[in-house]
Amino acid sequence: MDYASISAYFVALTAYAASPGPLVAVLVARSVGRDTGGAIAFATGLCVGEILAVGAIAIGLGGLAANYPEWFAIAKYAGIAYLLWLAVKIWRDSCAIAPVTAGTGRFFASIGAGVAVCLGNPATFIVNLMLLPIAAPAGLTGSSDLIVILLVTFAAFGIVFYGVVLMAGQIGRLLASPRSASLFGRSAATAIGATGMWMLTA
Repeated sequence: MDYASISAYFVALTAYAASPGPLVAVLVARSVGRDTGGAIAFATGLCVGEILAVGAIAIGLGGLAANYPEWFAIAKYAGIAYLLWLAVKIWRDSCAIAPVTAGTGRFFASIGAGVAVCLGNPATFIVNLMLLPIAAPAGLTGSSDLIVILLVTFAAFGIVFYGVVLMAGQIGRLLASPRSASLFGRSAATAIGATGMWMLTA
């Protein structure tokens, strides 16, 4: 593994993270409620989920998913349940996007929700499985390589996901009128609900 390979991996991973998809859509909808702490916690959970997926692939735990599919099914259905709950909540509250005070328990719950949504997304393992060979075309030579890959993975997704939280705050200011907030909220709720149903059938 060299600097050129790890740089190419970082660029590819950042481009993938920034591409429109269910994770970014859910994060934006999660962020516009002005619960910045909760949104950051959710983004952290997404990053942790990506690290877990990349780590599992890097150390050869791909067979674990085949041998113990129920473990990954639990994460998948937990993520789906969260998406559907979030869709209903946003739909009901779409006319009043108000600040939310996030306590410690809610903060860690948001992290857990982010991990579940990330690991429940079928694309997480598939895309990372395709991109990981860019960083280590000859395989990993030791624990130091794995640490570098995990750090680069967190950096790539962190830049995008935390950036989305910051930009979503700006979007929230544009949704000051009840009508625009309602339109955005119900559109987001529909998209998130559709994402949950897609994950259920994937």
